[in-house]
Amino acid sequence: MSKFQKKFLIITAHPDDLEMGCGGLVSRVIKEGGTVTNLILVKPSAEHNNKRDESVVKNELEKSKSILKVNTLIYDTPLHDNGRPNLTLTNNLISYAESFIQDHEILISHWKEDHHQDHRVCYDVARSIARKHFEQFWCMDEPPYNLHYKTFDCNQYIDITDYIEQKKKALESYASYFNTDSIGTILNYNKYRGSFLGAGKVAETFQIMYDKNI
Repeated sequence: MSKFQKKFLIITAHPDDLEMGCGGLVSRVIKEGGTVTNLILVKPSAEHNNKRDESVVKNELEKSKSILKVNTLIYDTPLHDNGRPNLTLTNNLISYAESFIQDHEILISHWKEDHHQDHRVCYDVARSIARKHFEQFWCMDEPPYNLHYKTFDCNQYIDITDYIEQKKKALESYASYFNTDSIGTILNYNKYRGSFLGAGKVAETFQIMYDKNI
């Protein structure tokens, strides 16, 4: 079975993270017969979004869902205690995430060296459940949060050349998050990554952190 026909669980901090890091992959998985569930851990109006209207963000999320055909779940919780790690919160998140696992085979989340603290909490949650429940655990290369921080050691290039327009439309759904320039930056980064696959290719990249067959 192709990896694009498998069941994916993607754990992200915020509504726009999936679109940035793996919108093309998601489009390809759905097209090729796989399924995708996105567990979002922060309510659309929470901390970093306090300048955005919650109803606006929810509408934007629904627009993106209709494009990517993703099953989305939102868990309204703080990911840290006033910017500091909180073991109780993290353990609660782990239990909650485990409750949504239904024969999912591949787990995707943020990178462990991501400079956004919410993203690092998501990584910790995903890492804690990966070996017990999944065939593989991937970290997504999510500009701009991985750029200019540490080199992302990608070992999985996903060709999204045929799906870049769907990714673009999904990003455009989030008018309160992105403008033309920021979307262009994300897509140009995908084109740069795709250049390693061949001329004219577009790619999203991942770091496979765990593979039960290796």
